[in-house]
Amino acid sequence: MSQISKITLTNFRNFSAKKIDFFSKLNLFVGSNGVGKTNILESLTLLGRNNSLRSDNFDEMIAIGEKNFVIRAEISTHEFIENIAVSFDLEKKKKLFHINDEPLNSRRQDDVKNHLINFIFLTPQIEQLFISGKSERRDYLDKIVSDINLDHSSRINDYKKLLRERLLILQKYRNNQSGEKWLDIIENQIVELGVAIASARLEAIDFFNRAIASFASNFPKTKLCVIGEIEEILPQQSAVQLEEFYRSQLLKNRHLDCESFKTNFGIHRCDFDALFVDKNMSALFSSTGEQKAIMISITLARAKISAAYKNQPTILIFDEVVSHLDSMRKENLFAEISATNLQSFFSATNVDLIPKKFVEEMRIIELL
Repeated sequence: MSQISKITLTNFRNFSAKKIDFFSKLNLFVGSNGVGKTNILESLTLLGRNNSLRSDNFDEMIAIGEKNFVIRAEISTHEFIENIAVSFDLEKKKKLFHINDEPLNSRRQDDVKNHLINFIFLTPQIEQLFISGKSERRDYLDKIVSDINLDHSSRINDYKKLLRERLLILQKYRNNQSGEKWLDIIENQIVELGVAIASARLEAIDFFNRAIASFASNFPKTKLCVIGEIEEILPQQSAVQLEEFYRSQLLKNRHLDCESFKTNFGIHRCDFDALFVDKNMSALFSSTGEQKAIMISITLARAKISAAYKNQPTILIFDEVVSHLDSMRKENLFAEISATNLQSFFSATNVDLIPKKFVEEMRIIELL
């Protein structure tokens, strides 16, 4: 299993210079609120293959008064990466990746992206997924799909670009038929990508549900589901029928979409839910404590699937997750994390929040 053995931060958030060695699978950052625990966890995720923990703009991550930041990590037991660095220059507005001390251009970054570590994290914001908006749930759904289908993220990005392009064409050629051929081409591309994305979502969630059903866990068994116009009819129609229906909806909505400047039909409008299996209840209607337990269950399952089924380098991150768990839930959480054998990082305001028998196994980093 790949592990980060050292990280060095320069001008990142509240750290002008910080170097930390990690010689344990379990690593705990301890300190009061505002000392930078989450900042360090965020810096780790910037070295991975998915979005960072906060998904903020890079220029917001530079320490006050500075013009760039650098994050560098040494990695052990990875197939071919020994060290990795990411930097950002404020004046040039340029992000750079280095792997094994070699700079990567954007094309090479795409080539190696799927070999980077898959950081799977749970934060207080993600714990509230089921009381958040539909777009937040859909984004999380696509993170799960991306764990299983490595092409999914790039398809989503391409699909969003096509939607923007279609809306601009609708605005430019408002009440003018000269843009129709262009729209037909763009809508055909939207339909092809949209059906591929919907199919990937259903296949990945089916795989996830079968895997999670096989895991022994003290956290609630969950069954994930996709709620969407395309996703719901996809199993009942042939690809040709579905594409024709999708295309007809885009054509019918051209005027409406032009007036509202949004695409009112498509896979970008779907929702995501998790059923609490023991109660046959939607997570949307479960208690706050049950929702938190469901999200822990999903997070652990994602990590197990990424590492065991997909053989991806995988690291777990839990930001302030233990603060509102009872003692039994804490014991179960750390027992299951230890059983994954994955390197894991945690943050807490006090080491006393961690079950004592696991503290001895941890690398504890106090931040002041």
